[in-house]
Amino acid sequence: MNVRRSGRDVPVTLEQANAVTPMTAPTDATSAEKRAFYQRRADMYRSVAKTDPDHYWEALAYAGLEQEVADRYASS
Repeated sequence: MNVRRSGRDVPVTLEQANAVTPMTAPTDATSAEKRAFYQRRADMYRSVAKTDPDHYWEALAYAGLEQEVADRYASS
């Protein structure tokens, strides 16, 4: 089951979040676009941690990894 927000389906389980594609930003994206892409993915996993309690820690781990990538683009 996905939740609709702002006209988009939002994953509510870790399995759904892991199925969201693309998993990487386009190679021709600017640094700012790549940062925004990975920031959105980090936010998605943080949201999943709240809605999928059985996978809370896994979702937070994914969020942390995506946040690290976003932060790398923020500093470049």
